[in-house]
Amino acid sequence: MKVTIIGAGSSYTPEIIDGLLGEECFAPLEIALYDLPEGAQRADAVCAMGIRMAHKQASSAKIYTEYDLDTALNGSSFVVSQFRVGLLQARIKDERIPLKYGLIGQETTGAGGFFKAMRTIPATLDLVCRMEKICPDAWLINFTNPSGIITEAVHRCSRIRCVGLCNVPYNMHVDAARLLNADVSRVYCRMAGLNHLSFITEVFLDGKPVLAQMIENKLFTSQIVKNIPKVPGVERLIERLGMIPSPYLQYYYFEKQMLEKEMAEAAPGGPGTRGEQILRTQDELFAIYRRPDVCEKPKELEMRGGAYYSTVAATLMKALSGAGPVVTPVNYPNLGAITDLSAESVVETNCLVDQNGVQPLSYGPLPGSIRGLVQHVKAYETLTVEAACEHSRRKAVQALVEHPLVHGYENAERLVEELLANHIEYTGPLH
Repeated sequence: MKVTIIGAGSSYTPEIIDGLLGEECFAPLEIALYDLPEGAQRADAVCAMGIRMAHKQASSAKIYTEYDLDTALNGSSFVVSQFRVGLLQARIKDERIPLKYGLIGQETTGAGGFFKAMRTIPATLDLVCRMEKICPDAWLINFTNPSGIITEAVHRCSRIRCVGLCNVPYNMHVDAARLLNADVSRVYCRMAGLNHLSFITEVFLDGKPVLAQMIENKLFTSQIVKNIPKVPGVERLIERLGMIPSPYLQYYYFEKQMLEKEMAEAAPGGPGTRGEQILRTQDELFAIYRRPDVCEKPKELEMRGGAYYSTVAATLMKALSGAGPVVTPVNYPNLGAITDLSAESVVETNCLVDQNGVQPLSYGPLPGSIRGLVQHVKAYETLTVEAACEHSRRKAVQALVEHPLVHGYENAERLVEELLANHIEYTGPLH
C-alpha cells in the first residue's frame, strides 16, 4: 500500500508514520513524503526520522521524500492532506488581524478560520485536480484545517473520494472513557454537529446510556485538548446542555473570556498568539527529530495538539482497505443523517466505514438547544466554499456576516479587505 503525505514537513508527520508502521495489514508499505521547497528541510528531517522509526520497529516500509507532486501521487491508495498554505507566518496573521477589531483570532474558528479556508481551498482543489489525473481511485484523507470546510469544497468540486478527519472527537471519546474508568473499547459516544462545532449527545458504557449520570456526578473538570484552554464554567454549561461540547465551542459560549485571554497573550510581553507559540514549539520538535538517536515520536509532540492523529488515521485507512468495519466520527456529506441540514452539507457525526466507503449513521433532528448554532455556522461554511470556488467578494462578505463571532456587516467588510491585503497571493482576486 502506498500512502502519500502532502505537507510532510509538518511536525505532525512522525505521528502519522508511527500509526502506519504499527499496522501489519498495510505491509508492504510505501510512504511518499511530499512538500514544497520551503518545507523541504523539515520534510528531509522527518524522512530520516521515519526511516529510523521503521528500523526500530523492524518494518520493511519504504519511506522517502519526493518533490514532484505527480510522482508522489502515482500509485497512491491514500493521500493524506495536512498542509498549511502560507506556513505559520500566515496563521499568525490570521490570529492577530481579528484582534485588531476586538474579534476572536483563532486558526479554524471565526475570522481566522475564514482566512485559512480562503487560502486553503484553492490549493486543495489544485491537489484533487492532480489526483483525478494521477490516482483517481485514491482516498483523500483530509487533516488540513478547517477540515469540514475543506472536505465540503472537495465534495462539491471534485470526483475524488474524501474523508475529513480531526483528532478532537477521539480525544473526547478517550476522555469520556477515562472519566468512566473504563477501556475505550467499552465506550461509545454518539456525536453530531460540524468540525470543531460538534457535541457528544450520548455516552454508552457496555451499551447502556450513562451521560446523564456522568453529568450528575460532576465528572467534567479537566481540559480535553491541550491547545484549547478550559474556561471556568464549562461544567455548568455541560449540565445545562445535557451534552458535551467540543472544546472549540468555548469560543462561542465563552467568547468574552476567550477573547480576553487571546488579547493578553498577544500583547507586548505576553507569550504571543498560539501560532507564535507553536513556531517556538516546532523549532524544538525539529531539533529533536534531527537527533540521530531519536527513533520514536517524542512525548513533546502531544503539546503540539497532535495526540491520537495516528490512531484516527490508521483506523480509518484500515477500515477503507477492508480490514473490517468501524463506526467512528468523521467529516463527510450528511446524506440525510442529520435531518436539520442538507444532504450535501459536510457534517461531523458517527459513520460506518468499511471497504465500500463511508455511510453516515442516521441521527435525526438535532437537539433544539444547539440546532440554531449548528445551522448558523453551516450557512457560513457553505458560503465560504462558494466564495472561494467562485472568487466572489460578495459571497465572502455574506459568509462572514453569517458567522456568529464576526458581529455584523462592517466587520465583515473590513475582514475581506484584510484578507485581500494580506493573503491575495494565495486567494487570488475576488470579484
